[in-house]
Amino acid sequence: MSALVGAAPGWVVEVSAPYGADTAGAPPGGAVVGWVLVSDDGAPGGARVEPVFLAAGRARTPDQYRAAYGQELVVAVVRG
Repeated sequence: MSALVGAAPGWVVEVSAPYGADTAGAPPGGAVVGWVLVSDDGAPGGARVEPVFLAAGRARTPDQYRAAYGQELVVAVVRG
């Protein structure tokens, strides 16, 4: 991570999974609390912007969430 900016209120993360995926241990998504610039050699300009959201009392990026609960999980930012 290289920079963090606070998020405007009203945005939340919804988590979904393909049919048959084991989601028993995955907490639901929560409020978006910020946006972070993440280094990514495959992205245009070498970086991408990712949400930072609350899940089970911890702030996480989608990459951190999927690493903990399953790569098949889909994280989407929506208006709450």
